[in-house]
Amino acid sequence: MDALDFAGAAERRLDRTENALGALAKLVEATRRRAGLSAVVVSDATGMLLAGAGAHRLCEELAAWAPLVGRGADNDTVPSFLDSFEGRTRSRRFAIDGFEITVSFCGPSADQSDELDAVSAGCSRILKLG
Repeated sequence: MDALDFAGAAERRLDRTENALGALAKLVEATRRRAGLSAVVVSDATGMLLAGAGAHRLCEELAAWAPLVGRGADNDTVPSFLDSFEGRTRSRRFAIDGFEITVSFCGPSADQSDELDAVSAGCSRILKLG
């Protein structure tokens, strides 16, 4: 670990919070900056924004679209705005204690699966009950 990595790790340890939503906010903002993304969002199955980093309107939009992405109608073959939106985003759905959570990335480097893995693991750690 070089000096810069050590300084960043030490700063994160000093800036911890016991508040789950505060911890999620810090997680998504750190990921957005590190990965050079326009937005990083954590939302629930209804499209409610739980935590977001980036322009507020884009975060709200990502959260609202998350339940719809990948769940198009079987008979819908006409391209839509959702197809364009999906092209610049990446999402991952997973369950934590029976609740569906979606992590969504938007931006030129949204294909970073290692960052999606890291945010998903962080969400699981932060939101795990008991």
